[in-house]
Amino acid sequence: MSSIINILDERTRNKIAAGEVVERPASCVKELVENAIDASATAIEVEIADGGQTYMRVTDNGCGMNAEDAHKCIIRHATSKISSVEDIFAISSLGFRGEAVPSIAAVSHMQITTRQSEDDFATHIILDGGTIISEDQAGAPAGTTMEVSDLFYNTPARRKFLKSERTESSKISEMITKLALAHPAIEFTFTNNGRTTLHTGGTGDLKDTIANIYGAHIAKEIFPVSYDADGITVEGYVGKPSVLKSSRAWQTCIVNFRMVHNPVMFKAVENAYHAMLPKSGYPFAMIHLHVDPASIDVNVHPAKTEIKFADEQAVYRAIYHSIVTALVDQEKPEQIATNVELQPAQVHKIERQEQQLELQSPVRPQPAEETHFDFSEGPDKETRQPERGAFKPAVPHDTASAINESPHPTYSPVQMEHFHNALEQPSPSRQAEAPAVPQETITFEGDDDVFIPLGEVADCFIIAKKGQDLYIVDQHAAHERIRYDRFCKRVEAMPSQQLLTAEFVEMDEQDMTLLLEQKAVFDDLGYAYSEAGPKTLRVEEVPADLQTGDIADSLRDICQAMHEQDHVDKATLRHRSLAYLSCHGAVKAGDTLNIRQMKQLLEELFHTEKPFVCPHGRPIIVRFTPDELAKLFKRT
Repeated sequence: MSSIINILDERTRNKIAAGEVVERPASCVKELVENAIDASATAIEVEIADGGQTYMRVTDNGCGMNAEDAHKCIIRHATSKISSVEDIFAISSLGFRGEAVPSIAAVSHMQITTRQSEDDFATHIILDGGTIISEDQAGAPAGTTMEVSDLFYNTPARRKFLKSERTESSKISEMITKLALAHPAIEFTFTNNGRTTLHTGGTGDLKDTIANIYGAHIAKEIFPVSYDADGITVEGYVGKPSVLKSSRAWQTCIVNFRMVHNPVMFKAVENAYHAMLPKSGYPFAMIHLHVDPASIDVNVHPAKTEIKFADEQAVYRAIYHSIVTALVDQEKPEQIATNVELQPAQVHKIERQEQQLELQSPVRPQPAEETHFDFSEGPDKETRQPERGAFKPAVPHDTASAINESPHPTYSPVQMEHFHNALEQPSPSRQAEAPAVPQETITFEGDDDVFIPLGEVADCFIIAKKGQDLYIVDQHAAHERIRYDRFCKRVEAMPSQQLLTAEFVEMDEQDMTLLLEQKAVFDDLGYAYSEAGPKTLRVEEVPADLQTGDIADSLRDICQAMHEQDHVDKATLRHRSLAYLSCHGAVKAGDTLNIRQMKQLLEELFHTEKPFVCPHGRPIIVRFTPDELAKLFKRT
């Protein structure tokens, strides 16, 4: 019987190995840039075309190579980073496998130009599929330039799995951003299709690098973190709880100057912000972790972004406590809360948005009627007329215009937490916990008892009684549920409205890519838009009841849902969009209601399908029975 085991030739082995190291253009750029960093470069330039699929170039001013080393670097497992197996257990360099350059060369057309400072000429090598086809000398500055073209030209199966040019460009940009944050002392320049989109100063100041990448406005909203104990050092910056992103794009974890994706580190960041985030999203975090190289294993995956810690719990505690300490150490709540003072330009923008809302074309189809309270003849006069988000606070006529012209109050994370705690349970000093209202106990009509509103507390909670029981109702959550149910009863397609004047909104690169690639999804949700710039969207149509000032946030909220899961069904996205519309059009905490408005709100609430929780899952009602009240006053 003949042998059935084949020994693969070197060319086939190289292509198979290349598939582990070079997954897409971004991984190719990562490997070449990390080689430049290991070569002690202080300036690195990256240029790509067509998302890196047709052309990539990485130029550095590092130590360079002589002719002999230039030949060795394309041989698999040839490396200058380690010399024996013992070195693997304490790796301090970014690369060490000796696989990157030969793997990239095996699936592309590649050119290497490199010169050491003491050499007169540079070595120039041209490769095709990993084979040298030309070699000569050339004039070039000290350092190395790696040019890669036609990536995966000889492996079409891999090429067809690449995404669009915008997606691949976005992945490369994100990769370079993380590497620049990991090495603030290196000057990075990124050019995409002839346009420079990123440049860092290389000053060594991490905050300066953050400002170069994310903008000065973000750099003003962050503060430093530090920790040094038990052989673990943490340094970096975290953002105020109000600085949120729809994805982890603003979260970067660096271990010994190596960019990593580690669940333990991300979990520590999220838990440190627990109960402080005013809404869903991911806070800004730039964490540099320094540990003994012998206490981590980076030899887990060829991409070297996955690592293992010898003591994960110690790492978790270090990051968690460094962030919590930084948040607590802020002397005043304003230092970590959003600054709500409006500049004249912002006031003008709000006024312009309100004028546009008045002039917008009719909604198609028309939304269901909501109660509108007319203050022209006293606070108790009611009229019925269609109006978007028209549940108005009961205030004297002379102050109604002032409220309509000003934004709703913004609460600090501490205040928001107090609201949630007040809604969910009594203060810690109480002996009994207020139970949530079970569904079978609630009826509004057809019962001997009816809900009687007694008043309002903190312009947020409605106090009502039904029989002998006392109820506390969150007015915002209640109106949110009413609006959500009304929206759900409409047609399957989201009702939309065309804007009289197109609105231009700024989105980050990741969300912009998602919005342009998933236009059909957003069209079903009631949005119509086009690309107006690299990070600018021209919005022409939005869901009905969505205010102009909420367009950007609503799009980011949907993008966040899509980032959180690889495959999000249409029903989930529709729920997310409706929940956002319901929330932002509902009566807010701080809006004063009169007894008539409270009664109507309660009546409409108990005509909904789920009057006990808002669309986001937060409780609406807390009930106290006579026995529970007696326990609170120690009468039993």
